This record gives sequence, C-alpha cells and structure tokens, in this order.
Amino acid sequence: MKAEGFKTIQIHCADPPDRDPRPRRQHYSVVPLDGLPDWGWYDICAHFKFTRCGSVGWVDPRPNWSEVIDYQRGF
Repeated sequence: MKAEGFKTIQIHCADPPDRDPRPRRQHYSVVPLDGLPDWGWYDICAHFKFTRCGSVGWVDPRPNWSEVIDYQRGF
C-alpha cells in the first residue's frame, strides 16, 4: 500500500459471527502504515485490539482512499 501512495489504512471493527451473542459495532480507526511491523496482513490483523470495545482480531482493513483521491474534484 505504501507503494500506491497510502500513508494510513482504515481498520474497521468487524462484527462477530451471526450466532455470537456480542453486540454489533460500527467504529473504525485510522492507523499509520509506518507504525506497523513488517509482517503479513493476516498476522497484523490478528493482533489489532480496539480500545473502544476490547475486540481483538475482529478487524476489516481497508485502504484510506481519502489520501489518494481528491473528493473535491470528483473521480
């Protein structure tokens, strides 16, 4: 992602499986790529913990498109 011009990624709190009794969540965090270890994405995602809900590993990483797209100019 760094090669594509990204400096951060959005990590969204993924909902637990359907039959899991834990409540659904709708929050995310922006994480700098420079602060992440040089691991594979699977290993990195397995170690993320949301301090807001305490969820560990239930994450959905997404590119932070606002860094590379100027929404004021359009697509």
